[in-house]
Amino acid sequence: MKKPPSRWTKKRKGLIFGGVAAAIIVIAIGLGVGLGVGLSSGGSYSFTKSTAQVTKATAFTQGGASRKDVRNVNDGIGSGKDTYKYYSGTWERFPKATDWISFQDMWEGNLNTIKTSCRLDFKVKNNSPSDVDHIYDAIQNRAKASLVDHRFILAIILQESAGCVLARSTTSSSGIKNPGLMQTHDGHAFDPKHAKESILAMVQDGTQGTSSGDGLVQVLNLYGNAYKAARAYNSGRVPASGDLSVAAGATACYVSDVANRLTGWVNATKTCPS
Repeated sequence: MKKPPSRWTKKRKGLIFGGVAAAIIVIAIGLGVGLGVGLSSGGSYSFTKSTAQVTKATAFTQGGASRKDVRNVNDGIGSGKDTYKYYSGTWERFPKATDWISFQDMWEGNLNTIKTSCRLDFKVKNNSPSDVDHIYDAIQNRAKASLVDHRFILAIILQESAGCVLARSTTSSSGIKNPGLMQTHDGHAFDPKHAKESILAMVQDGTQGTSSGDGLVQVLNLYGNAYKAARAYNSGRVPASGDLSVAAGATACYVSDVANRLTGWVNATKTCPS
């Protein structure tokens, strides 16, 4: 099988799945997870907006969640630097949330990637200008609804799909499909006939979870900070050692990549050893 592009990371969510690994539809409804299914052709697009929110107090102080108005897009230190520093070990060794760049700078810095990644990384048609606008709007919409920091959502989108709405779905060893912008657990894929709605659904699935598995809300509520949550989003759990850089069923550099995206990395040479 051809090796995935360097900016794109496979998910391994089929092994162990966060705090609600055994989630079923009844539980998902109780958590506020949207259960609507998009139509692949014709008719209207149906999906239910989720009400799932971050409630873990430490997620608001250690990074990953925010109660700030999402319209405040200048909410970080500025644009940061396009460099890559390898981070490893426990979450305390990763950049503090106060060192994250602003959402606007992060969006603008990665805009060319979002516009061109489909052809470069997946050999499919690039996002249309309206697709790009819909991604931005969907991030803002679900950040407001979920209290997940819009910068964290964007970082995960970039890590999972480089912002390509047509990113190919992966399938875990246990047969679980991970489609869409955030390579979610049996979530929605892009529907060109309902582009705006399906993009919102994809971002919701990754941010607030699906009926089958965790999104960022669930892992933030379980682990209480962005870096542990990123590790769990990638592999389903955080190792007992707390070391976020060991492979053990995960992409070893996943959390380091996310940390660098949050502090300004766009095109600089990646120095992660794995």
